[in-house]
Amino acid sequence: MTEEKYLELVIEKLKTKIAQIDDKMQGNEKDIESMHDYFWENYTEFDEYGYEMYDNSMALKSRITEQGEYVKQRYRFEKMLYAPYFGRVDFCYDGEDEAETYYIGIANLAEGRAADPLVYDWRTPVASLFYDYDKGPAKFQAPAGILTGEVTKKKQYKIKNGTLIYALENEMNIDDEILQQALSEHADARLKSIVTTIQKEQNSIIRDVSHRILAVQGCAGSGKTSVALHRIAYLLYHNRDKLNAAQVLILSPNSIFADYISRILPELGEENICEMTFDDFAYRELRAYGEAEDRYDELEKKLHEKEPLEYFISHSLVRPTKEAAYKQTRGYVEELNEFVLNLEWEIVNFRDFKYKKMFFAEADISKMFYEKFCDAPIFARMHKIGEYLIDAEETLRGKNMEDDEKQIIYDKLDRMYDTTNLFVLYNRFLKKSGRKELKRPQGMIRYEDVYPLLYLKYMTVAPAERRPVKHLLIDEMQDYSYLQYLILEKMFDCPMTILGDKMQTMAEKQQDVLTFLPHIFGKDIYPVELNKSYRSTSEITTFANGLIEKETESCVERHGELPQTISVGSREEMYKSMANKIKQLSEFDTIAVLTLDADSANKTAKELRTMFQEEEIHLLTKDSMHFSTGISVMPFYLAKGLEFDAVLVPDLQNYKTPLEQQALYIDATRALHVLKLFKIA
Repeated sequence: MTEEKYLELVIEKLKTKIAQIDDKMQGNEKDIESMHDYFWENYTEFDEYGYEMYDNSMALKSRITEQGEYVKQRYRFEKMLYAPYFGRVDFCYDGEDEAETYYIGIANLAEGRAADPLVYDWRTPVASLFYDYDKGPAKFQAPAGILTGEVTKKKQYKIKNGTLIYALENEMNIDDEILQQALSEHADARLKSIVTTIQKEQNSIIRDVSHRILAVQGCAGSGKTSVALHRIAYLLYHNRDKLNAAQVLILSPNSIFADYISRILPELGEENICEMTFDDFAYRELRAYGEAEDRYDELEKKLHEKEPLEYFISHSLVRPTKEAAYKQTRGYVEELNEFVLNLEWEIVNFRDFKYKKMFFAEADISKMFYEKFCDAPIFARMHKIGEYLIDAEETLRGKNMEDDEKQIIYDKLDRMYDTTNLFVLYNRFLKKSGRKELKRPQGMIRYEDVYPLLYLKYMTVAPAERRPVKHLLIDEMQDYSYLQYLILEKMFDCPMTILGDKMQTMAEKQQDVLTFLPHIFGKDIYPVELNKSYRSTSEITTFANGLIEKETESCVERHGELPQTISVGSREEMYKSMANKIKQLSEFDTIAVLTLDADSANKTAKELRTMFQEEEIHLLTKDSMHFSTGISVMPFYLAKGLEFDAVLVPDLQNYKTPLEQQALYIDATRALHVLKLFKIA
């Protein structure tokens, strides 16, 4: 059968599948309506024990779940109509004379349950042959064991709107021409799927199931985030009975980035998963103690540390202390640990417990506090003693106590604590260690104190019940401190994928977290490196690496124009020059103007809006929720992880300090095709 005929066959089967799903959905919709009608017409006559109501509710829930599955299947098959598959591998098993042919796409397509698929999902074991092997001896891990043989043929396809553009037979894994073509395309408003161009080293990370904690250190543009999301899709596919999307959590840098990556998993046939920033989580945990600064507030303070006090007041920021960085280190953690260790001997005023006919001696309470419940957090111990007393009293009475009576017992025991207020305790620690105390409880909490406060909470209070997380993905790992990782280790006892680039640290000095992560996570952590850059042209990559005196890593040979530095005589001239350059770049879908700080972004967006239609200029702040095509203006730190067709950097003359040079490196590595820098001479 010719390639064209096979494509016609597959598309015809897809259309048939979609029509069948439509029929099932229509029938299901009618059944759901009928079940709703029956329920409301007859629920008053259901049996008094509730069995009929339960049975009807479960039947209705089952149909609604089934309908949801049909919707997902239909979406997947509709996506495949556009391009049903992108690769083919012919594999001759040892002992066989003829090779089997496998077409690889984003999802399985088979005529029936027992039929061989016409298209195999990229996550299936046999698909690894396409990514991992050239022509010649090969093997793959199947459910029945390792199967060996020989790859006899490999093909790649370009299919657009259901039409075969080309079929290319090649011996190498991913043909350079195809990869270069994919990389030369304009940036989308969302992160793209890389299933058509996954490289060997990326595939090994995606399919790794033997390591509990995978730490991926990758250079700028190496596809770290795409690989991590494809890894999540792979794990969800292969662990459907043990892992679902609701049990996966992504810790991302900001809401813009979360929106940017939002399309990948649905495109790969998986649901969107829960995403949040670690700062968001911390503030929810500490909201009883007032507003708190976030990571970007802290960065703005570093960028403006020489400004007068009025600057910080006008921007609702607290001037940082000299030891702000130290408060995130192992040394500070050890000070907190010593404080908590001493706290259990200082925080409780034991006395006899009396309530109605109940009596418990002071010595017995003390013994239980320090011996029986010594493994529990300090402020959970009195509750456990209360549970012990209540259980004993209920046994004596021969009946359960009322809830309000139980609460009286808990409250009386809790009053033996000197205080349970976290804010008071942290100030006590600061005072004891000779540091300046935090101001009023409802004031702004300095960012440097947010995670020490959270750590103190987890050391003294029993953790609240939360939705179980069975896989944690941490992006931009280089921007998390020792203290933050220690908290994460306490919070999540699950497999993790951690990824980042030590060269993109948002600090004056680059931080390689892999130097201390083994101390926190132990031997469970397995480091992997991605050293090949796919994002920027060779010229942009060379320029960016020169900014931080880094050797140029291996990159795909894709050439473009040299980065250009444009000198102007005034600020007004700079904005006019930027506007002209943006107009010349109108063929690009995504253009970013990256500034050093939030104030500069505000001013730049305001000036550019006078030269364009106002709606054409998107100003992104730390509170922005969406990323879209067009012209975006934002401070450099919000662009981390994103990519743009063209990047413009104003005020090059201001990038002087080590931190500012780091910012410039981040700016440069965001650009795919064009990089323009503007300097006021």
